[in-house]
Amino acid sequence: MNRISAITCLSLLVIASLLPQPVLGQALESQFKSPPQSVHPETWFHLIGGNVNKSALTTDLEAVAKAGFQGIQLFHGKGSPWPEVSPQIETLSAPWDDMISHVGDETTRLGLRFTMQNCPGWAMSGGPWITPDKAMRHLISSRTTVQGGQPVSLQLARPQPSDEPWRDYRDVAVIAFPTPLDDSGEDLKPIAVDSNRDASGWMALWKQASPKPVTIDPGEDPTWLELSFAEPTHLRSIELPPVELLMKRRNFDPATRIELDAFVEGQWQAVAKRDIPRGNWQDRQPEHPLVLAFPDTRSTRFRLTFVSQHPLELSYLRLFATARIHDWRGQAGYALRSLDRSAPPVQDPASWIASDSIVDLSERLQAGGQMRWNAPPGDWTILRFGHVNTGVKNKPAPPEATGFECDKLSTAGADQHFAGYIGRITAAGGPADGQLKGMLIDSWECYTQTWTPSMEREFAARCGYELRSWFPTLAGYVVEDHETSERFLRDWRKTISDMLVQNYFGRLAELARQRGLRLSFETALGDVSPGDILEYFKSADTPMCEFWQPNDPHQGGLETKPILPAVSAAHLYGKQTIAAEAFTNIGLRWDEHPYRLKHMADRHFTYGINHLIFHTYTHNPRTDVVPGTSFGGRIGTPFLRGQTWWQQMPRFTDYIARCELMLRQGNPVASVLRYLGDDVDHKPRQDAPFPIGYKQDYLNADALHHRISVREGELVSPEGIRWRVIWLPTEECKRLTTATLKRLHELISQGAIVIGNPPESSPTLRDASPLRDAEGKQDDFDSWVRRLWGDANAKTGDRTVGAGRLLWSPQIGSTQNEAASFQELLLRLEIPPDVLGTLDATWCHRQTETSEIYFLAANRARGLDRNVQFSAVGRPEWWDPMTGETTKIEVYQQTSSHTTIPLHLPAAGSLFVVFQNSKKQPVATRIEHDDDVVVDAKTPVDSSPPTNEFPFGLQPGDELQPWVDPPSPQPRVLDEHHLLVWEDGQYRVVCDDKPLLTTKVSGLRVREVAGPWKLDFPAGWDTPTQVAIEGVKPWSTLDDPTARAFSGSAMYRAPLNVEASELGRPLQLDLGQVHVIAEVSINGKQVGTLWAPPFRMDIAAHVHEGENVLQVTVTNPWHNRLVFDANLPAEERKTWTYQAPDKNASLLPAGLSGPVVVRVGQVVEF
Repeated sequence: MNRISAITCLSLLVIASLLPQPVLGQALESQFKSPPQSVHPETWFHLIGGNVNKSALTTDLEAVAKAGFQGIQLFHGKGSPWPEVSPQIETLSAPWDDMISHVGDETTRLGLRFTMQNCPGWAMSGGPWITPDKAMRHLISSRTTVQGGQPVSLQLARPQPSDEPWRDYRDVAVIAFPTPLDDSGEDLKPIAVDSNRDASGWMALWKQASPKPVTIDPGEDPTWLELSFAEPTHLRSIELPPVELLMKRRNFDPATRIELDAFVEGQWQAVAKRDIPRGNWQDRQPEHPLVLAFPDTRSTRFRLTFVSQHPLELSYLRLFATARIHDWRGQAGYALRSLDRSAPPVQDPASWIASDSIVDLSERLQAGGQMRWNAPPGDWTILRFGHVNTGVKNKPAPPEATGFECDKLSTAGADQHFAGYIGRITAAGGPADGQLKGMLIDSWECYTQTWTPSMEREFAARCGYELRSWFPTLAGYVVEDHETSERFLRDWRKTISDMLVQNYFGRLAELARQRGLRLSFETALGDVSPGDILEYFKSADTPMCEFWQPNDPHQGGLETKPILPAVSAAHLYGKQTIAAEAFTNIGLRWDEHPYRLKHMADRHFTYGINHLIFHTYTHNPRTDVVPGTSFGGRIGTPFLRGQTWWQQMPRFTDYIARCELMLRQGNPVASVLRYLGDDVDHKPRQDAPFPIGYKQDYLNADALHHRISVREGELVSPEGIRWRVIWLPTEECKRLTTATLKRLHELISQGAIVIGNPPESSPTLRDASPLRDAEGKQDDFDSWVRRLWGDANAKTGDRTVGAGRLLWSPQIGSTQNEAASFQELLLRLEIPPDVLGTLDATWCHRQTETSEIYFLAANRARGLDRNVQFSAVGRPEWWDPMTGETTKIEVYQQTSSHTTIPLHLPAAGSLFVVFQNSKKQPVATRIEHDDDVVVDAKTPVDSSPPTNEFPFGLQPGDELQPWVDPPSPQPRVLDEHHLLVWEDGQYRVVCDDKPLLTTKVSGLRVREVAGPWKLDFPAGWDTPTQVAIEGVKPWSTLDDPTARAFSGSAMYRAPLNVEASELGRPLQLDLGQVHVIAEVSINGKQVGTLWAPPFRMDIAAHVHEGENVLQVTVTNPWHNRLVFDANLPAEERKTWTYQAPDKNASLLPAGLSGPVVVRVGQVVEF
């Protein structure tokens, strides 16, 4: 017989907590409730200009510690003096040293970890101690054309972009070769143009010295431009502005194709189609234009068609009959751009340079650039190569702390830089001696570097052949042919990458560790500068990436701020902590608050991040003003002691800490290692289709050769992270080196599984016949392809090689269909999805010796209300990072290989699902309420792809976080004998079609807290002291203007009546909609703080029969008061900050919208 029991949920949780648990589980569960400081977030801590005060530093650092941060990472940035801040401090002065010492003392006293950015400013590694010869340098060249057959005396032009002494020009080489066909050095000028847009603007590009840029807007019909010339000519290459400028910041997703047609024999003929490569946000230096190469076609009329989804802006369009390497500045490392792996253009070999015709004239160069030479007959081109200081400086730093960026290809540059700043303050007796614990290398904003004095020696040692005869390629000339030239340029990029990895990142890591400092740094190579996108992270103690709120300032989302490279590198190179600069912002509105930020933190946790470093806490030297300023302007989320919600920050940092704690347990779980290829290319598209329900890590050549082995048929790292297969994506792996093929053969022979099509060629000149033969190699590229793929003409295959397997199919690649084909191969290999049914929610998975840990983050617009299937078995539990509570899951369906669990998460909600090793059958698989099935674990899982109706990345003007009504409380099986319900009706509990409970519940209700309500404002803001209101409503709707604009914490009060029959039952207070944080007290005792929906809490243990006093203190952000003050004279304002919101900005909802209700529940015993 069923009985209605008056057992509360709280009592059941207490009973459950008394049951025996594994010791390890108990320790982790205890830490989950109260996370240790070591898993709390850190914060960047910015000093702006000379605005520093020691006493206020102490106040700030105490505020940081109380807010729940484990440490600070200190920056000193540029800034003008703030009002009433005197004296101003100068960087590197004696008072500055004293300030650094004070910060060290205070962080030690407060138990905060103290880290510093490696230079003043945030980018990158430089300062006034860097001399021009130790600065970043570029290889540059000038051209001179002479007629041979006679002795010539020349004054070679000095290839210097400007004449300042700091350029420190040094000669490298003088190279001569017969002038290629049609290579006059001059661009072509059309005599007429026509277009389906305004043709007059186009003609100005060739007629005016400084023409107005031509803007091309996307439309139904692509824009075309017809060019007419006086004489028949070839159009072998064109120059366009750098990608960042051309695409108007859409550099990561140009979605633009340029088509060339020629009018030949009375009709238009297609010549070529070229896609604009993906660039990066630093691809904007005017001296590095984008070059597109075209096949030979001779005509007087050409037509360029611009097929684009985005606006384009052309400040110039240069036309050449000259043959040039396609995007040679990108391939030569002057800018990071994605590679074009299509077939090279077919051109007359006379337009190229034969390698045996190149003459080295370097020894003939005299001081001042004079040269004498008895030139052979014919026209000759002479290139004078030199190198100069790029002139890039650390930024944005105080003027006295600004200087050149250090040489990043030489250890001498790293040595000089470290000695000038971090080495200076951590030296014995220095201001931070023994107190500084870490060093940070923040944002790579120094563009690129292509030269260092030891470059020729380094290149020969690393590549096995001399650089000198390939110099023309570094000026864009085609040597031998396009494919051979591009192979050399790949070796060039690889050399630059290796030198950056070893001589900059590696050397700074050595120097940091000599002083006992842990090194952290953010993404750089393959992100904004050419290089291996993973290998440099092996020098970091903590690899880092970054994410912005609500979105990055460039168009591109994850393409702009990639996460997977840092995460993958950490997994490959054995780094437990993966950090992110979190919540960076441009254009702050002072409406930020923790819930606004939560879904962004959650998403990035599911991408693999497990440590957040907040951007940013700004030191405010005045303690008599609020809120203060963030970063001296409109940059950064304002984590400040003057924030309205600063007292509630520990709730947010505790949440972050619980997530970080769990996401550092054991090892990450991923099925696929995606090989990046051997081209030294841009990073893969971050939105490239990938099979639903699987995780992947990137794999580079260094880790393939030195970090990955085979154990029990799986790929494994030295730390024990396992993957099931290596994937060779078709586009990225069209060109693989012989060394890579040999290593793949070794791994497969040992039992590895590899999925991928055979490569077409090798990207390196070392695998070309002359060099291979010179080194005595007997096994070439083609032979290793045959050893692996056998008959390469077979379009599909499943081949056993030793103990392993190699599978391939023409459908494998990067389109959606190809991703589906890849998944088919995974399923054939009996590698199932790890998680299914999440739709727009994201997830990650970690594994320990005793448990499987999954983290799920719901979409911020719709939540998650569905069955989710996990590839795990065992005893499932909910671990709630919002509260620290753990609860056994009693309704689920489990097979021998997976578990299906009904999940209910609000919009932007999150939770951990933990599977313990212990075995236990579910209490129930289905719950019915009246005629509805509320929960059914046996319902098939929906594995539909994400809809992306409300994407994670936002564009300016989009709503930041919509209010989405949270789901109503669901009936829940608490344990083997109890069901919690919140509504009247008939309930039925079933386990595998076996009824466990059938009962009817009545008398439950939802009561509105009707009031009367009173609203109390704190003194000092010219607001009414108290306002009587009918029902709850936001104070932003009140009549009084100061009340409407109030920012801070105000208290709602109302009587809360509880009947005797309700005592002992589950009671839930639901505040409805809150703007933005609520602290609840009942009868003068605090019950809890709510900062994210649903704004609900159990109050059964806090009420008595009769009238209780309910107090709800609501806190809103500073936005409204700052807008109000912006309309007042300066002397009447009660707030101060730099660049407050506009005075005409709309006020935001503030306070309690409700409805405020109490739900009465029942626990049914069965």
